[in-house]
Amino acid sequence: MNLQAVTTVPTETVEGYAVALSSETGIRDLMRIKERGFDSGKVFTLVPESLESISKYVLVSDLAAKLIREYFPGELTLILPKNPSFKHFYYDHFDTIGIRIPDHPLFPELLKENGAIILTSANPKGGTPKSTTGHLPSTIVDLTGPEPRILRQGNLIINL
Repeated sequence: MNLQAVTTVPTETVEGYAVALSSETGIRDLMRIKERGFDSGKVFTLVPESLESISKYVLVSDLAAKLIREYFPGELTLILPKNPSFKHFYYDHFDTIGIRIPDHPLFPELLKENGAIILTSANPKGGTPKSTTGHLPSTIVDLTGPEPRILRQGNLIINL
């Protein structure tokens, strides 16, 4: 499935909008659909093409590496500092990036064909995400401060 344009995809949590990280036109369309400018304070989640490539996009602390080993792929989004060497027209506007690798059988194929992708819930601004499996959206953990913080509690419960 080619993701040069915004495409609705299932995940193990909620239905998502996905677009290839390499598609500037698709990303700009996604920003319009989700009504998110660079100043919105909300950053689209990045799905790296592999576990090994995560550090290309974000700085991985020891705790982040532990959580990645334990919960990726899965229902966890980690907010991490952007790797300063990662240059991208969208992510250059932000200091942090949420990363996640969904545990859904479609994703290995999507990542193989498209490389890294951008993923966000498939709902209008302020709307409720549509669950694909009766699950809540992913648990979000912010690891950018002095202490880890759970920003959104999903079905995945982790003790920090």
